[in-house]
Amino acid sequence: MMGVMDDQSLIVSFLEVEMRMRDLSRHTVIAYRSDLGELSRFFSSMGITLGEARAEDGRLFVRHLLDEEYRQATINRKISAVRSFYAHLQREGVIATNPFALIKTRPVADRLPTYLTEGEVEELLTLPWDDRASTEALFIFTLLYETGCRIGELLGIKEGEIDEGRRRIRVLGKGRRQRYVFYGVRSARLLSHYRSLKGDHLDGDWLFVTPDGRQLPMSTVGAMFALYRTRLGWQKPFTPHVLRHTFATHLLDRGADIRLVQELLGHASISTTQIYTHVSQARLAEVYRSSHPHGRINDE
Repeated sequence: MMGVMDDQSLIVSFLEVEMRMRDLSRHTVIAYRSDLGELSRFFSSMGITLGEARAEDGRLFVRHLLDEEYRQATINRKISAVRSFYAHLQREGVIATNPFALIKTRPVADRLPTYLTEGEVEELLTLPWDDRASTEALFIFTLLYETGCRIGELLGIKEGEIDEGRRRIRVLGKGRRQRYVFYGVRSARLLSHYRSLKGDHLDGDWLFVTPDGRQLPMSTVGAMFALYRTRLGWQKPFTPHVLRHTFATHLLDRGADIRLVQELLGHASISTTQIYTHVSQARLAEVYRSSHPHGRINDE
């Protein structure tokens, strides 16, 4: 049984055992080390160690992988790596239960991303906001929809990166690439009200903060989305990434150039953005089938 060890020591111990027992290739060891390092950094940002993680934390990590827009095959590899890591810790008596034991990998075949209709967006963004909690929630929903940000980018926004005159924000995306995203009148109004509720923490670094001034954690946002999904009675998924999908889909549906959408989303490659053209094509097919006299399946 292992004694108390820090994250890095746990990772090194696991890799040593895996190399000895499974004769792993150098490439696999590097991939494992990278995946477990990402896991450790993610949990550290939540204020927990690898050994303290629970099942809910495991689900949040998978949501993080989806938000980072990794390919499904990459996500599957990372889940398999961390599941094996925790199975090792369980065998060694470091933890009682594996937080990834019940998390399954998904088929690699690409799925069209879920998105909201314009009517659903309006239903969401016209909900009332008066106290701090509802203002914060509506501000996050509105800003995600108007900017297309990843949730990690949104929570990383600092007050000094907001250009109110041009209604734009400088964000730090994947690969530490900086870009500007743009917001509308609704977000501007919510920004002003949210700041009035931040009180003593107005002059702090982070835009979104807890009542005691710390950067707003991902877990709080996850709970926020779950609460509003229930409140609205929606059956479809409702996550920060669904709002990012919605942003891109609505732009393309209204004729925006895919290259501009690529820049706004912060995609390094146009191939990542092209999945949204599939969504728009699916929407066109739906309109055709429902509206054209010869589009209905039961017509001869």
